[in-house]
Amino acid sequence: MFEEAAAGVDGRDLVIEAARSPMARKLGAFFKSVHDTIGRAAQIGSGDDAATVTDKLGHPDVRKAVKALRFAEVMAGPELDAFYDGIALEKDAPMVTGMPRTDASHHVDHALNVAARSVMIARRLGWAPRECRELCIGALLHDVGYQVLPDEAVKAAPGQQLHPSAGYHLLRADTGISLLCAHCAFQHHERFDGRGFPRRLVGMNTLSARDSTGPGSMHRYASVVAIADVFDLLTSGFPDGWAMRDDEAIKLMRNESGKALHPDALKAFLALTPPYPVGLEVEVLDGEWIGCTGIVASVTAGSMDRPAIKVLRSGGAPLPKAVDIDLAKTEINFRPRGAGER
Repeated sequence: MFEEAAAGVDGRDLVIEAARSPMARKLGAFFKSVHDTIGRAAQIGSGDDAATVTDKLGHPDVRKAVKALRFAEVMAGPELDAFYDGIALEKDAPMVTGMPRTDASHHVDHALNVAARSVMIARRLGWAPRECRELCIGALLHDVGYQVLPDEAVKAAPGQQLHPSAGYHLLRADTGISLLCAHCAFQHHERFDGRGFPRRLVGMNTLSARDSTGPGSMHRYASVVAIADVFDLLTSGFPDGWAMRDDEAIKLMRNESGKALHPDALKAFLALTPPYPVGLEVEVLDGEWIGCTGIVASVTAGSMDRPAIKVLRSGGAPLPKAVDIDLAKTEINFRPRGAGER
């Protein structure tokens, strides 16, 4: 009953499945090759510091192994073309919640979600197609540093601190990947206020092409990737397994505007990201349908926090007919189902 009644919801994907799946398979196979080949060649230990990791990734044998993986060719094939072209083009298309993932699939799903959201933010900011495509590649590889670290370090604090440097020096080792893409890996954990890592860079005042970077400053690509990265991590529950709802993550991120997160990039992100995404289960709090539950059916740019919902159940029993309510046109209150129970 629930599935039948919900069949008409506006469930546009951030990236259409036909474009996402081939890129996911290709990226997953490539990450495994990096892990198995470069991880074995570099022999990075769980206790190594950043300087040691840099030295090991710069060893001639490691650089030779990196070159053999043909990074630039992998990031320039038909799968990438289809993925980039498949990212939602509508100016006001809502960014849907990322798909559920396991530990095994997290890095691939995370990379795809971060890349797609980064491109949509960049488009909103008015960046040129060439820049958006380069940003897409940088975002897909922003966490590649994890692939050369020991498995036990991935969820541990040392791995969290080391993977930006590892990713940058890996991508600079004869990969053919652009310097700006490498800086997406290096800088995505920096903060606008200069309190991030690994180099405590500060965000630029604007995100225009003429002011893209400067001494001691984050590149604008990294400022955008940082926004998409934070949101996906908060809502995916990786690595500790506890995920926030979208509205909870958005509230937290709003509070970090001008602190951890670049205000302009965050503003563009928020203009595209509904706090209550399509498919979210909700409860009606007042009016004729008080106590009834249903799902978010559609979201529009002009009323991100007041979606249209489809009421499906009363007291746990299915309604004879689903009820459509456009919350933007009423004063009815609602909340995500289960909110306040955690």
